[in-house]
Amino acid sequence: MKSRGKLTAWIIIVALVGVTLGLLLIRKPVSQTIVDVSWPNCRSNLPTNFRDGIIGVTGGLDFHANHCLAQETTWFVGHYALYMNTGYPGAARGKKFMASPRHCTITDSQCLAYNYGFAASEYGISLAATSGAYSNMWWLDVETDNSWTTSTAVNRASLMGAVAAIEQNSFLAKVGFYSSTDQWQEITGGWNNGLPAWLATGATSQQSAADACKTPAFTGGSLWLSQYTTKIDGNVACSSAFTQRLSSPDSAYGSVLSVL
Repeated sequence: MKSRGKLTAWIIIVALVGVTLGLLLIRKPVSQTIVDVSWPNCRSNLPTNFRDGIIGVTGGLDFHANHCLAQETTWFVGHYALYMNTGYPGAARGKKFMASPRHCTITDSQCLAYNYGFAASEYGISLAATSGAYSNMWWLDVETDNSWTTSTAVNRASLMGAVAAIEQNSFLAKVGFYSSTDQWQEITGGWNNGLPAWLATGATSQQSAADACKTPAFTGGSLWLSQYTTKIDGNVACSSAFTQRLSSPDSAYGSVLSVL
């Protein structure tokens, strides 16, 4: 009876070891590529085993939602940053926000732009919080595809408002800008603000994006990431700053104090 009991125990142990090894073999390896995803990826058949990345909270325009944001937060086994689209269509829209956070007159174009940018960022922060998306790193997407005025000073004021809203309404959040050098110049007049930059290279290979890391940051700050596009947007870390930021102890709490 004792021998039979020992034999049974060994059979159970061997079976458990076999199951464990089997699970390890079928588990997908974690991708080390830093990817960025948003609303265009909602219906894509993408792997869901990325380590670190960036998720867009808005749907291509400010005040528009990425409706699969909550789902995309589950695609990362490590940490993720968040980004939102920016733009400023002009005073006709800006006057809707003339009372807050600054008190603007109808003719104060920069004040109206600041308030618009502030409100747009609050919208993105609130959207992230209600979707359960939290990060200590926010990127503001600045592209000519979105609406801007012909005044670079007014456009800058809108972006200043956007930065201020994140800094005031998100706990310990760092802010950076995503753009290309030429688009940044056209929209902002080459605004040097010293914040981290995420470079849109238009490249289709990782090596080309890595080579672009030698490019001076369009913000006058540090170049953290360089983007390339294949089937999905990938990014090269131009320094360790981005991954260090995501792995810091406060990485999951960047939006806890959001405006709801």
